[in-house]
Amino acid sequence: MPDDKARLLASELAAGEILAAAQARQGVLPTSGRPAPVKLRMAKGDGYGLLVMGILSLIIAGISVSVGGIVVGALVAAAGWCELDGYSRYMDGRPGSRLRLMGSQLVILGIAWAYAGWTLLHPEPLSPDIKEMLAASGEQASAMQGMVDSVRSLVATVICAVSLLYQGGLAWYYFHKTKPAA
Repeated sequence: MPDDKARLLASELAAGEILAAAQARQGVLPTSGRPAPVKLRMAKGDGYGLLVMGILSLIIAGISVSVGGIVVGALVAAAGWCELDGYSRYMDGRPGSRLRLMGSQLVILGIAWAYAGWTLLHPEPLSPDIKEMLAASGEQASAMQGMVDSVRSLVATVICAVSLLYQGGLAWYYFHKTKPAA
């Protein structure tokens, strides 16, 4: 009985080697079913994170009837799906992985920059309580309004810088780590 198991295992190993050799001749990466290379492990987590955030944003925006929120939520969810698809394509050795991995990050970068620009060009009105507080400050109302505008600009700048570093950095990383085999 043990000899039969050993022969079966040996034949399976031989078949696996033959399959790997055939795939290598065809230019197919034999990574399917194996753990992700260290260089792309974060793609799966990032993709799921974007998908969850996008779906939650869609739900919240749907409840509050925010058309802009629905659009942003849908784009974030689509970017998450795109990154997961790129990861899957990379693991299976299928074409298009690089474009999907990079594209998902560039979409998120564009969303962040568009949001920052929109908030600067179309600031939300101050609440009545804040307006009363500014009016009560008398001569310092303009200085306080300037401070509010400065904070708004600072937040938009930080959003742009962080998204450029993170999403731009991931897009660059995916570009260099998913080069097709030559």
